[in-house]
Amino acid sequence: MPEKYDQDARPDEKLLKLFMLLLFNDKEYSLTYLAETINCSKQTVARLLKRIDENYPCHLLERKSARQKFYHLQRPAMSFKTAIDPEGLRQLALCRDLVKGLLPKADWELVNMSLQQAKTNLPRADYIDYQDAKIGTRITRGHINYHTKQQQLAEIEKCILNRKCCLLSYQKELNGEIKTYAYAPQMLLTFHDSLYVLGWIVPEFGTVRIIKERPAKFSIHRITEVTMQNRSSAELPLKALEENSDFGFFRDEPFKAKIWFSKEVMTYISDRIWSEDQKITPQEDGGIILEMTALSRSELISFILSFDFKARLLEPLDLAEEIKERLLKTLEKY
Repeated sequence: MPEKYDQDARPDEKLLKLFMLLLFNDKEYSLTYLAETINCSKQTVARLLKRIDENYPCHLLERKSARQKFYHLQRPAMSFKTAIDPEGLRQLALCRDLVKGLLPKADWELVNMSLQQAKTNLPRADYIDYQDAKIGTRITRGHINYHTKQQQLAEIEKCILNRKCCLLSYQKELNGEIKTYAYAPQMLLTFHDSLYVLGWIVPEFGTVRIIKERPAKFSIHRITEVTMQNRSSAELPLKALEENSDFGFFRDEPFKAKIWFSKEVMTYISDRIWSEDQKITPQEDGGIILEMTALSRSELISFILSFDFKARLLEPLDLAEEIKERLLKTLEKY
């Protein structure tokens, strides 16, 4: 079901949000993108753009391409003087510490250097009190070395920021075949301490269009080469790529799952949201039953097996049978 527009936001709030997006980002945005970002209809965005143009004349530029309109707000010649907020800087320092190891070393050091430079712009009264202490860290079991993938990651970031397509070479398995895809990267994702890029498979030449119904995910550490093309991906939809609210990172067809959990793990299960439509029902044995929508059969199997005898899949029955077969094969190894 498509996301509903924000009915609670007042017109002046939407106007301010739109104006700030255009003013503080020196980019060209499609009408579709603006509508999705402001969470309202294209007609509403068009009315708000008209108000901006009337009150800020000769600065709002409009360009038409095919059936899409693009807008860009020319920024003032004088640069803005931005006040640095000490508390905001502390939160950025926390983010820096939490992503250490998830970024290539040189990229992380650049983040750290930028924070140190920002610190010098603090108001004098706040500068003395500001402490750049390490208040967070990241712990993993078997981390991936992204240092050797800095060039590929940088090229993907450039494609995303400039809304460009690329040729992406990918080796799915160690010592496996390297395949090349024409790809329109849209955003980076993190999942289980790994970096992924999410986007659309497109034709290698000619008109940029989606040729596979579902977006494609690639592991950053398995990408061998990225070559940016001079082909725009600006007209491809972003909405379909947003984070889903159901269980599963790698998507299959959605299905309903019903799982029993023992009382030893029911607190862990109850503390989290596994899908938007989930339902948790207490049981007489002290455990609970979780009902939810799942998107990935293999992930659901791994999820249930991770709880050992403290979880049991009740539905769907065919998947429960598959778990049973896996457990029997595992027993054969011992």
